[in-house]
Amino acid sequence: MTELELTTIAIVDKQLDAYNNRDIDAFAATYHDDIEIHAFPGGLQYQGKDKLIERYGQKFSSLKYLNASSLKRMVEGNILVDHELAESASVDANVIDNSVTIIAAYEVIDGLIKRVTFMGR
Repeated sequence: MTELELTTIAIVDKQLDAYNNRDIDAFAATYHDDIEIHAFPGGLQYQGKDKLIERYGQKFSSLKYLNASSLKRMVEGNILVDHELAESASVDANVIDNSVTIIAAYEVIDGLIKRVTFMGR
């Protein structure tokens, strides 16, 4: 595995940990200021760290439990593709009321996540 691939894996794992801990500051720190969030096939959904903080900050504060994990992973250079399972609970942290699988493709530039494309639900 190359140094670039190890760096790519490390920042995506750091982002997943922050997501699971609902830590908006640590989560946002893994992204470029001009992050682009895309949905396939719809294209660009939003851009910029401020918008990311707004969207994910609301999500983190409104849920009682949030966890995403990588089911399968591929990495090539600065691109990492995860098949992820995301679960959440909105009322009781012990009762998962939403569970989805999704494919997330991360592009890492200069050690930070520059672009994410979500495919699936």
